[in-house]
Amino acid sequence: MFIGEGPNKDDETAGLPFMGANGTILRRVIAKLGLQDFYLTTLTACRSCTPYLDAQGQPSMRKNWKTKQMEVSYRDDPPTPLMVEACSARLYEQIYLVDPIVIVTLGAGAAKALIKKPINITSPDVRGQPFHISVPGAGTQTVRTEKKEAWIRTQRGEIQMPIEQSEVRYLCIPTYDPDYVMKKIADQSVGSPFNHFSSDVQKAVLIYERYMLELFGTLPTSLGAEAVSYSDEEILGPSQD
Repeated sequence: MFIGEGPNKDDETAGLPFMGANGTILRRVIAKLGLQDFYLTTLTACRSCTPYLDAQGQPSMRKNWKTKQMEVSYRDDPPTPLMVEACSARLYEQIYLVDPIVIVTLGAGAAKALIKKPINITSPDVRGQPFHISVPGAGTQTVRTEKKEAWIRTQRGEIQMPIEQSEVRYLCIPTYDPDYVMKKIADQSVGSPFNHFSSDVQKAVLIYERYMLELFGTLPTSLGAEAVSYSDEEILGPSQD
């Protein structure tokens, strides 16, 4: 399961996540690794954006070539903490229903929201490293009381058995946001964002493959997540020049 921060303009238009250039690079890396069974989503379901402003501080206008009408021009923004919190129940339900073997968070915002602590996505101790996260489950479980650590307590003459919502743990691997990878795509060095990104996705696929092979005796990818290399055309598609 791949989780990004929020929809952009292309996603909003299509009604699906990762439908712009960021989706192109993500889907091509996934396809190159032979992964066929995956799920894409974002922290928030709604696009976060603000209008571009002109020199006078007024919203910048542009012509919509389809409608021939002038309209406000917007830029995509990362979702705010309030937006992420408001949409968290939907995201947790998605994770619980999909029940992925491994989650790949795309970008610092997605990683922070699920790991629930500040992170530095460029740190080798964070990016590409496995973390365990918890999401609310469907049921409840009994818990011990805080003072006496008992399963049952009497309060005001009534017997009580404290319960709390159950949690389900998942393995999470943080990596870069595909948007950031696209901006740095010209970097061809060994330590480039793209090489780190593809390596992190490959690690997640290897974990998925091993799990499926050991439990069910089947290899879930068409190729296996062996070491692969990429050409610019495979990453970005044929040149438009």
